[in-house]
Amino acid sequence: MTGIAQTTAFSLHNIIKDYTSREGTAVRALDSVSLDAEQGRITCLVGPTGSGKSTILRIISGIEEADSGSAQISGRKPHEFIGKLGYLTQHHTLLPWMRIRDNIGLPLDIVGQNRETQGEKVARICELLGLQGTESLYPYELSGGMQQRAAIGRLLAGGAPYWLMDEPFSALDEKTRQRLQRLLLQLVRENSISALFVTHSIDEAVFLADRVVILSAGPGRVIETFDIAVSHPRDRLSNEYGRNMERIRRKIESVLSE
Repeated sequence: MTGIAQTTAFSLHNIIKDYTSREGTAVRALDSVSLDAEQGRITCLVGPTGSGKSTILRIISGIEEADSGSAQISGRKPHEFIGKLGYLTQHHTLLPWMRIRDNIGLPLDIVGQNRETQGEKVARICELLGLQGTESLYPYELSGGMQQRAAIGRLLAGGAPYWLMDEPFSALDEKTRQRLQRLLLQLVRENSISALFVTHSIDEAVFLADRVVILSAGPGRVIETFDIAVSHPRDRLSNEYGRNMERIRRKIESVLSE
């Protein structure tokens, strides 16, 4: 990290979250979780299944409330960011009865943008994301990678500067996944997007993240947070990447194996 001060995009302070099991007993999902994610950067949450990664995203989005502690987006409460928060999961959530152009343009339609302006913006997004020629197709007619591109296009159309991403590339083949990772880095840089990204993949975390937050098995606790100083774009085949990423990989794996 440089000495330049960064603004906090997402923050959690002493979050505790319990659920009730089928037997009626309390099960703790998150135990005193605190973290900060900086503006205009990608912060990755890494941890085993049951560590509460998705629960953290739901709390920050306002879908769920913590039992105690506080969650903020840019210093304000999550409910103040309705319409300014993008959410992408493993499944693309495109509307199956809408063509790709209408799915991407949905946020513009909701706010009443005229059709001509909407069409121009959707066309620019499709060009940026390599979706030219798919505008009249339905989601089921696209590959998984193209579906996720369209879902990302909808986030761009909505203009949300804050993105929550819950393993959005995990169901894709390796080549497509790496292609979308590079696309995400480009979009974050060019649009000043702040992203909180959940992944099980250590490689994905060290390739994408400016900051990595490691969570323990349930109940989820923050075990360690560290920043990755390797500049973007990161070349997986370079000697610098190999040296730095091996060090970081070993650190993450040592924590997760405890």
